[in-house]
Amino acid sequence: MNYYLSSRGTISRFKISRQSWVKALSLARFYGWQPIGTRLPSPSLFTLLGFDAEAWDETYFAKNGQMVTTADALSLARALERSLDDIPDFDIETDRHSALREALPFEYFAGNKKRCIVHLIKLCRLGSFLILRI
Repeated sequence: MNYYLSSRGTISRFKISRQSWVKALSLARFYGWQPIGTRLPSPSLFTLLGFDAEAWDETYFAKNGQMVTTADALSLARALERSLDDIPDFDIETDRHSALREALPFEYFAGNKKRCIVHLIKLCRLGSFLILRI
């Protein structure tokens, strides 16, 4: 299941898989990102859609149109930028034993998947964005 991240200030959108989104946020936290938490895009719209605005938990994992603030997006971008030098530019060969454990974010984004982090950084540099389920 994919996430669609949509810039609020431009027409830029970025599609990312659930696994990649979870790994990217984990990677960013490792590099110093301290999540602020998401905001309701519009409390009245949220209520109209049948959600309880009082129960909002500021999650990054729901796809309810929640907003990542500009400050949070820029902080996320900076943390991911710090990770780029540590992510290999080549695919990592995994043996049978390492395939049984879950890949670390550095391994997961190695090689061609590193582009995913680069694209996410570009979107975050644009400022505030929405997390959608389209």
